[in-house]
Amino acid sequence: MYDFWEIHIPFQQRYCTVQRIGVGASDIVGVVDLEECGRRGLQLGSKRVDFSIDPEGKLHDLYHPWESIPSSFTDISCKLHQAQLNRSWPCIAIKGSPAKLLQGHNVYGPDCAATGILELIAAFTRALPGVADMLDFGSAHIRRVDCTYSIKLPDAETMANCLSAIGQLSHRHLRASKEADYASTIYFNRRSQDQQDAGRAHVLVVYAKDHEMERQLERLQAAARKEKTSRYNSVIKSMQSPELQQFAQHRLRFEGRGFTRWFEKNQIPRNVWQFLSWVAEFEKREGMTFCEWAWRDMFKDMMTALGDSKVHLTQDQEVQSKLRISYGRCKQFSNPDGTTTEKWNFTRADRLMMFYRLLATEGWAKTKRLTASSSFYDSVKALLDIGLTKAQLQNLRNKKTAKLLHLIKMDFADQRPAGYVEPAGTVLDTAGDMSSIGNRFGKGFVQSLGHSREQLIAQEVAKVSGQPLDVAAACVSHLVAGRPLRLNGDIGGMGGEQLHLAVFDDGTWELVRGNVNEYRKTHSLPQPDERPEYDDEQLCADFADYLGSPKNTEFDARSYADTEHKKLSIVLDVMRRELADLEADPDKIPQAIALRERIRHTKARLDRLWYWANKATDSRGRTIKSEEEICQE
Repeated sequence: MYDFWEIHIPFQQRYCTVQRIGVGASDIVGVVDLEECGRRGLQLGSKRVDFSIDPEGKLHDLYHPWESIPSSFTDISCKLHQAQLNRSWPCIAIKGSPAKLLQGHNVYGPDCAATGILELIAAFTRALPGVADMLDFGSAHIRRVDCTYSIKLPDAETMANCLSAIGQLSHRHLRASKEADYASTIYFNRRSQDQQDAGRAHVLVVYAKDHEMERQLERLQAAARKEKTSRYNSVIKSMQSPELQQFAQHRLRFEGRGFTRWFEKNQIPRNVWQFLSWVAEFEKREGMTFCEWAWRDMFKDMMTALGDSKVHLTQDQEVQSKLRISYGRCKQFSNPDGTTTEKWNFTRADRLMMFYRLLATEGWAKTKRLTASSSFYDSVKALLDIGLTKAQLQNLRNKKTAKLLHLIKMDFADQRPAGYVEPAGTVLDTAGDMSSIGNRFGKGFVQSLGHSREQLIAQEVAKVSGQPLDVAAACVSHLVAGRPLRLNGDIGGMGGEQLHLAVFDDGTWELVRGNVNEYRKTHSLPQPDERPEYDDEQLCADFADYLGSPKNTEFDARSYADTEHKKLSIVLDVMRRELADLEADPDKIPQAIALRERIRHTKARLDRLWYWANKATDSRGRTIKSEEEICQE
């Protein structure tokens, strides 16, 4: 399962002020107005406050600490990072556990990357919509991912022995950290306090899940009592479930944390939308989830080191429990109010346990020689009375061992209960349809996931009409050409409700049911007989101005746009080289900023030319596809 995501989303350029911090071409950074972010909902802090004679204080050195944002189950964390030496543009960092976000716990959870990432972003946009409007979600990128799998061990004693053996592993660069948050947690390749700046591609963590779950539950209950609130009740109720407690008991978890260098080393795109498209293609090609592949890649060195490692199999906790039950003494005291209080004494039981451990470390013969005869046989008799045999006691020093790999057999199919249904979240629908992302993040984002506009329209038509996807795909060009679709009749026929396709100036689109004229009037869309804002004639005029030749209205849009795309690409390369020279001169920063804007417009025009040359299929002078000709007949 994916246990953690950290995503950085940069601010849009129009909300930032460009500044120069050096003489190099990469020393131009952006700075966002923190006061504006504070007005939109972020909780800011100040490192210094100056007070004048009047009671108003002036704030200086504003910053944004890590802030907890409420969501459906558990909170997510966010922080605003200003530009600095290794970050040229301000951004918002959001991080959290998708499993906790969707179901209130992370004992088990989804292994769908799109579900977790999109739910994390959606939770942020719901909590801080004003700040979300300032962000460039198209440039969101991943900084960290945690992939977690676990194994079920027979008892707590075996788990403790496995943790002890794993903590002694050493292979190539793999080293156990000396610093740990808890006794039941082992870190590998973790940054130490003395080496906070040391780069890490990935960090490995091995820990007992039931111990972690107990600590989380105690913290939540303490927070609920302290704050006197019911906001934690749903999470507490989820974690107190007997089925969940039983599943987490004696589970040893192996967690791999992949950072930026790990993505770069494996040539995995970090842009969120490119990453989701890459993962979809990877899982289709490899036949396994990306989560499983990432876990195998990060733990391959540890699995190699575990090959010859052995773990001692002991029964100390079981023996101690039996001794305390058999030889513990209970005293009852009467209270002034008439009640009684019980107090247990385990002195003899603990003394017998020490004798048992002496037999295990020193052996039967040496223990008999060092202990008084009466005490020795009395202790042996007490151990025999709880069910141990004399043969067991005489061979305790010959410790039972087993290969660690025989105990740590990772079953990737046994990571969830039998009846578990993976949550879909609020962004993806139950079928995992990417088209529903467009309702929240825009259709353009979905297209960058590897879905073309025609594919998205076909998916929407299939949803609305109830037709198979291949039938809906045959109707797409009919809608794109500007003709309605009859939901209860034939294409272009009579009867039934009409379905229209509305395309906006920014390239987004929407399916309209019913009277399209009222929809056009409500959204200020042009009528079909009106001149479009950017038609073939205007494009031809732009070409003529660019080429310095007379305007020609009869041309092949595809081949002409393809030729101009190649020419404009050369112009863009020249402009970029000119920009590098301007940025190197501190006195020419204004010209550099102006040239940046020209480059932005040129790139937008290049994108449009590429679309005309490769994918244009509407009625504005473009070639009609074969399926559209069938619809016209």
